Amino acid sequence: MKGEEKLWSILNDKLDTLRATNRLPQAIRVAETALEIAKRAFPGAQAPLATSFENLGQLLDQKGDSVTARAYLSKAHAILEKVKPPDHRAIFRSARRLGFLCDNLGQSEEAIRFYEKAIASGIQLDDVPYSDLGTMLNNVALILRKSGRQKAAEPYYLQALQIYEKQLGPDHADVASVLNNLAVFYTNERRYTEAEEIHLRALTIREKLHPGAHPDVAQSKCNLAVVYHSRGDYAKAAEFYRDSLKIWESSEKPSQDYEIVVSNYADLLRSLGQGRKAHQLEVRARKRRSG
Repeated sequence: MKGEEKLWSILNDKLDTLRATNRLPQAIRVAETALEIAKRAFPGAQAPLATSFENLGQLLDQKGDSVTARAYLSKAHAILEKVKPPDHRAIFRSARRLGFLCDNLGQSEEAIRFYEKAIASGIQLDDVPYSDLGTMLNNVALILRKSGRQKAAEPYYLQALQIYEKQLGPDHADVASVLNNLAVFYTNERRYTEAEEIHLRALTIREKLHPGAHPDVAQSKCNLAVVYHSRGDYAKAAEFYRDSLKIWESSEKPSQDYEIVVSNYADLLRSLGQGRKAHQLEVRARKRRSG
């Protein structure tokens, strides 16, 4: 091993120790020195140079300097994309990190670009958790929806569903959660027939997994009530709101979702001229909150 390559290796071992003992300022100084050595020892598209850029970028992000961190992490990623043969695992980790970082910085288009790179590499690996891929697909869909590109968001929800079903089978709790997200998307798009169908499937899975009262079942029933409420089927909406409320009120401390059911059902009752009943419902809910 050449002198500078050996020194680079020693500095990286020291960096690992500093990280493990949470000595961030010293770690950053060592990472900066290691990067300067790596530029001389590993010119061009070499993995050790990418490692040094990545190490410094991660430490700066940990320090809270996300903008500078992004610049170093982007350089690391550019090198990794040129390394032959490609290391899909390294590219996946790098692109995923940059996707989340750009997302947090509000750099939406860059976040989408890196998320898509990470997803493309992750699909080629056998041991990447399905939840990692699902989270990134969901994040891309959310970015697109926020920017008014609703139609472009749908394929990402569907791809997430496909990945979860392939990994877990059709009746898993996590599949029900993805179905729930997809159905909420359809509800927001006023595609009520599709929303109802998907929510019913999620509800069936959840009721099978949780025969008694369970928050997931209460959530699905509330979401179905919202679909029926939105399309004017008030009798069905009231039925599902009541079912959801019954489950929440059987729990020791209802969550924020309970508040949503109460608010929605009270609005429905008032629209039907049942203001007194709506008021009684809200009083009961306040007592439960303070109890």
